[in-house]
Formats: sequence, structure tokens, C-alpha cells
Amino acid sequence: MKVVQIIYSGLGGHGSVAFSLISADKTGSWCPILGFFGVEPPTESYVHFCREKAIPFAYFGVSGGKSWKGWPRIFRWLRASNPDAVILHSVTALLPCLIFARLRRARLVVVEHQDNALKNRSEWLFSRLSMLFADRVVVLTSGYDQELKERIGLFYRASKVRLIPNGVDISRFKPQSGKPDKLMAVHLGMAARFTRIKRHDVLIEMLEELRRKQPEINWRLSMPGAGDTWCELNARVNQEGLNSVIALPGHLNEDQLIDWYQSLDVYVHASEGETLSTAILQAMATALPIVASDVPGIRSLISGQTKCGLLVGGQQPGGFAEAVIQLAKDAGLRSSFGEAGRQLAEKDYSQNHMFALYNNLLVNNA
Repeated sequence: MKVVQIIYSGLGGHGSVAFSLISADKTGSWCPILGFFGVEPPTESYVHFCREKAIPFAYFGVSGGKSWKGWPRIFRWLRASNPDAVILHSVTALLPCLIFARLRRARLVVVEHQDNALKNRSEWLFSRLSMLFADRVVVLTSGYDQELKERIGLFYRASKVRLIPNGVDISRFKPQSGKPDKLMAVHLGMAARFTRIKRHDVLIEMLEELRRKQPEINWRLSMPGAGDTWCELNARVNQEGLNSVIALPGHLNEDQLIDWYQSLDVYVHASEGETLSTAILQAMATALPIVASDVPGIRSLISGQTKCGLLVGGQQPGGFAEAVIQLAKDAGLRSSFGEAGRQLAEKDYSQNHMFALYNNLLVNNA
């Protein structure tokens, strides 16, 4: 079965999900094709993955806010590729995919990645159109599904909605053994795209607060990733003389990212909103205790029936610092949160489980 996935071309959760689906296909059920759509060219790691796996791919570059300019090229590419199914992660490419799916009778699956609280008007329009015309709409959490139903009202189609959580490779993202109970040096980190929504600035202030409150501890913060706000925050770190304690290493490939997670003692994640963060899932699989913003997409993940971290309200640097200190001083709590997160990742958030659900959806029209 020939399956096209269209994702945002820059770093982000789309790529992690799309590549995880491809990697989890152990029997070669799919003949995968990838389309990268956005203002940034695909990253080197994306291109390397495609070339290494001999996956056909194309890039559709657009200038800011003018996604419609890429639609004719996407439609021509879809006609030339002629897939049996399209999995659309980047909803701004919805219209050419809809037209192609109707003309060629291909299955169209739209994945709702964007946090409902952060959607703009055009994104809400695409959500409504997806419900009306896509074959299936995938949501990542039950809470998201309820929010979507309440917001779009009569446009909501329960028969089309499927709940499929994101998944990670738990055979690769796994804990490192032998970490000491007593921490004299505490390594903290957040892996995320650098945007205004991701509050890297809060974590910089958190580190300064930690150094004031507990100067006897060697605090370190690392924040890999790239994006719009990287240069601004890098300049701030330099200006404030924090280079020795804060690292902004840029984009890391998967091998580097696995090593990075295993080097941490506590994973921290400050964000205005999440649907189902792949970075937090990777931290859970690595058995890291988590300190994160108290927003719906995070709250349900790390503080639901299985608790694997601490929540901080209001994007408060002081609140993050207090939660981190609590974990740094309590080896038992770190261990219990880490073990709970790992067990939850194994049970519900593996890439194999995710692939099985998507494959059933495409093959069996489930």
C-alpha cells in the first residue's frame, strides 16, 4: 500500500510521528512517501532518513502565512505519486489533499496535532473541513476529542474520529542504569522547537533561581532544538554570562538525542500548550522524572491515573525551581516517577502500538 505522509518541514512533533510510523512497519506493509511543507527546508536529519531508507520525498516551501501558494505543487505531486492513502499531519495542506482524495478515491486521514487552545481561525476552519470531508480524523487524547466536539458543534462527526496516541521507540529511548541517589550536580533539559509557545525563557529564569536558592549544587540546563527564538535566547544566555551553565546545542539527531536524554537527571518542559508532546513521551520512556507546565495536554499525560512528574501553574520560574529542588533532594520520588513513566510508555505509547492502530485504520477501514 502506497502511503503519503505530509508533515511540517521544520523540527517538531510531526516528524517524530511520521518517522516512527515508518520505522515501526517491520513487515513492509507500507510503501512510504514523504512530503515536507513549510517555511523551512527539511532538516538534514529528515533528508538523511529518507535517503537512507530510499523513501521518495519532496519539499514544498512557502513564505510566512501563505500556505495556499504551495497547494498547486502539492496537488501535482500527489497526482504523480498516486498514493492509496494520505496521512496529513500538516493541516494547512488540507485542500489539495481533499481534492486529490476525491478524484483518485484515496483514503485521507487528518491528524489533529495542534493544541485546541492555540489554534487560530484558519486552523479551526481546517478542523471543520476535515470533519466534513476527510475519511478519518485522528485525535491524540480523549480530552482533546471532547474539546474538539464542544468547539465545532454540528461539524463534529463521531463516526470519523479515532483516538491514536503518539508513540516512541521504547527499545531505543530507554533508561540509563547506575545513576547516583545523591545529586551534587543536577542536569536538567528540555527538547523542543524554539517558538513563543515553548517557554524556554521561563527555564532560563528557573536556572537563575536555582543557583540563588541552592548555590551548593552544580545546576546545568540544556535545551536542544532550533527555531524562531533560538538566536534571541542564545544572545540572552551570552549577555547574562550563563554560557557555562546553559547549553543551546541546536538540532540533535536521534542518536544524539537518546544520549542527551540519558545524561539528564530531571526533564523540564515549559509550554503554553501541548496536545501530546513527543519530547515528554521520550523522557518518560527514558525513565526521567518530569517537571512541566500545568496545561491540559501535559496535565493528563504526567498527572493522570499514573503520576510521573510534578506540574507547575502559571509559567512561574520560581514554581519550576521549587519542583526541581524537591526532586533533586528526593531520590525515591525521582525513582518512582521515572519507573511510572517508563511503564506507561511501554503500555500505551510505543511506536509499534501506534503503527498497528494506523495500519488497521488504513487497511481495514476501521
